[in-house]
Amino acid sequence: MKKIQEETHPLISVITVVHNDVINIEETMLSVINQNYEYIEYIVIDGKSDDGTTTIIKKYEHRIKYWISEEDKGIYDAMNKGIDVAKGDLITFMNSGDRYLTADVFDEIRTACFIPTIYRTHLGNEKYVKVRNKKSSVPYCHQGIVFENRGLIYDLQYKYAADYDYYLRHNYDLLSFSTSGKVYYDNRGVSSNSWDARKELSLIVKSKFGIFYGVKSYIVFGIKFLLIKFLYLVNRTR
Repeated sequence: MKKIQEETHPLISVITVVHNDVINIEETMLSVINQNYEYIEYIVIDGKSDDGTTTIIKKYEHRIKYWISEEDKGIYDAMNKGIDVAKGDLITFMNSGDRYLTADVFDEIRTACFIPTIYRTHLGNEKYVKVRNKKSSVPYCHQGIVFENRGLIYDLQYKYAADYDYYLRHNYDLLSFSTSGKVYYDNRGVSSNSWDARKELSLIVKSKFGIFYGVKSYIVFGIKFLLIKFLYLVNRTR
């Protein structure tokens, strides 16, 4: 009976990483806690916050499977701490500031997939995240990806692009989208929007797919980067 139940309703580990974000952590946590799906293992990894974040976490600790507050070596190290204790068949990350917009996100999820995700652009409007070619970048934001829990961890040699490397090591092509639910992610602190991040990402592309794709990804990013800056400046002068 247990085997049938696990196949029908996989245990899903949801990991939240936070550091000094007392303003946003409660909304993020509630979006996880209030999910309809019963088989969720909620894990919260706090980076030794001193702004009241842990007070909020303790408020809901009866709904959390595991949480800890200690110093880490950055976001990917903190996410690895969550992976190390995760027992779920599937695993996903909902870090502080991001949130699930509906309570039915996991109702129909039984395997690795993308979850429809929206973000707010630098111009203030909301857009859906688009699927990208995996030979140029991570195909989707990690907030909107449900992974199989294979015990893989983030490679800490990467400061910006460990999420891309993590996706590629799962050997996924492009995943299907879930049929229910929606995610919001806060992209104000997205690290990939910098030249250093693109250089690191391009090195991964080159090592996995060859020099042509590595150089191409760097050039395409440069063009998009300059275009976004131009549009932003035009918008400010209006």
